[in-house]
Amino acid sequence: MDRKTSESILKQQLNTNPTDAAAAAALGNHYFDEKNAPAAIVYYQISLANNPNQPGVMTDMATMYWNNQDAGLAEHFFSKVIELQPDFGNAYINLGLLHLHVKKDAVQAKKIWQRLLDSYPEHPAVAKANELIQGLDN
Repeated sequence: MDRKTSESILKQQLNTNPTDAAAAAALGNHYFDEKNAPAAIVYYQISLANNPNQPGVMTDMATMYWNNQDAGLAEHFFSKVIELQPDFGNAYINLGLLHLHVKKDAVQAKKIWQRLLDSYPEHPAVAKANELIQGLDN
């Protein structure tokens, strides 16, 4: 199925059932892949309004805020994911990258990644955190 057809089907699903968090998240992902931050954010917000316990969706929404030049909102939502689900490693990676690249604060980025390493040493994102810390130390 092509992307346009998929988009149409998902919109139809959401119009039939406006509380369909999965369809809204899928539309958000569609627009994420299209690099259409404003549209992705709208559908991620709908999804989270209907099912707030989706750290992946919230992290993707934060990424889209960042891509939309809304670093403050991105930081807020990355931090909220960590607060609500402290073992969600991708939020640490992304929050650290935001501090490094947007805020130009390598010290804070390293602290965020180190917190992931210290708290969840077995998490799959630890390899990326180690790589990023090594890059700072070189």
